[in-house]
Amino acid sequence: MPSILSKRLIASLAWLALLPALYPAAGEPEDELKAAVVLSFLRYAEWPQPFASNAPIRVGVLGPTSFTEVLRGALEGKSVNEHALRVAELKSVGEAAGCQVVYFATDKAEEIKMVLQAASAAHVLSIGEDKDFLRRGGAVNLLVVDGQMSFEVDLEALERSGVNISSRLLRFGQVRNRKKGDRS
Repeated sequence: MPSILSKRLIASLAWLALLPALYPAAGEPEDELKAAVVLSFLRYAEWPQPFASNAPIRVGVLGPTSFTEVLRGALEGKSVNEHALRVAELKSVGEAAGCQVVYFATDKAEEIKMVLQAASAAHVLSIGEDKDFLRRGGAVNLLVVDGQMSFEVDLEALERSGVNISSRLLRFGQVRNRKKGDRS
């Protein structure tokens, strides 16, 4: 009998497959897929410190306003573990400190480096879309491979952030810096 997490993962993947048909005119189809993947990561993430009972999960976006709006449209109004999702456009490095997730919709190396450094001790899940994002210290990188949305994860960066992502989700992407003997 499939567990609740397995059912959620199957539902999330089905959602990914249906997005282009559901939102053909809303932004870039690729952006809609990225938003769905971000939602999947939120659903399968565990932070080291529990959130206050009514506190929202804040997702900050460093990059174009257009992507912030796509992400806001896909996430706001939804909740994860009884916490409402809120999306904020980040205008400065300091604003990342109030977020549980920072999405880097930019390839500006200096901005990425500064925000990753500021967020490193704050248990922030970092998600990006630049080919060098993991090398720069990010945890999750979204990419398109042969027209399909995929992701790669750096387990050392996840460990540094203190955020745990379920192996049920990780098995669908490329995992880097896996410890010897670790099959998750």
